[in-house]
Amino acid sequence: MVSPGRHQHKEVADALGDAKAVGLTVVTLHSNHRWGEVICEPCQSARDVWSTPRNPGTHAKQLKRFIAEHTHD
Repeated sequence: MVSPGRHQHKEVADALGDAKAVGLTVVTLHSNHRWGEVICEPCQSARDVWSTPRNPGTHAKQLKRFIAEHTHD
């Protein structure tokens, strides 16, 4: 069982932890197939986080790419 606010796939959960560590906002929505989203407050960009991605490893890489592009100083 996964604790509330934690993604069920380890790779995605690790990427969300990285997002929180650099100051991005992680919001859990649980709307249809969407688990939530990662939001960059300075530029108001957002990336959806899927609850059941087809390939969790690829989805985690996409999230990490978003995090790298939106790490503002």
